[in-house]
Amino acid sequence: MTTVRLAFMRRRVDAIGVGCLLALIAVIVLSGTGATGVGPTLLIGAAIAAAAAVGGPRTFWLREEETGLTVVRLLVPKHYTWSQIGGIAMDFAEEPETSAHQVRLRLRLVDPPGRSCGPFLGELTITDDDRPRGVEPRALAELFALFGRHGLPVDRPEFANAVLSAHALPPLPPPAVPTAPDGPAAPGE
Repeated sequence: MTTVRLAFMRRRVDAIGVGCLLALIAVIVLSGTGATGVGPTLLIGAAIAAAAAVGGPRTFWLREEETGLTVVRLLVPKHYTWSQIGGIAMDFAEEPETSAHQVRLRLRLVDPPGRSCGPFLGELTITDDDRPRGVEPRALAELFALFGRHGLPVDRPEFANAVLSAHALPPLPPPAVPTAPDGPAAPGE
């Protein structure tokens, strides 16, 4: 089974926000109880924020198992069976402040139906014409290859195939074409 480390697709600002929130809670609790002085309390808060910013992105991965996928975020695993997974949703957008083009990846779930109802997998900067830059980490190629092995769709297979090709991996299989049943048509058809 494969484990894909998705930390490269996480924005550091997300981890910093979590770290600052934890640090603020610790500072409030330590100040309120009087357990430490002002200086040590602020140092403890800064250490918590720094530890979360450095360690947070490394605690995000997707693990392939026989029964499905387990997404681990901040050390909390959530398992999705293969029957619950509908593929990868890819949303392409331009960042308003920087005008950089980005793609956001989400796990698409079958129920409830929809494009982006699953967990956030990551965000990448791409070219202005919504193509890979050619320097995507191997973990992104492994993610697309994992979905290809299980026949799960990706919104933009040409994007995924460009990433797979840059890492010398085989392209995604073509989508399954529904076939008509053999034999005579049933009455009323």
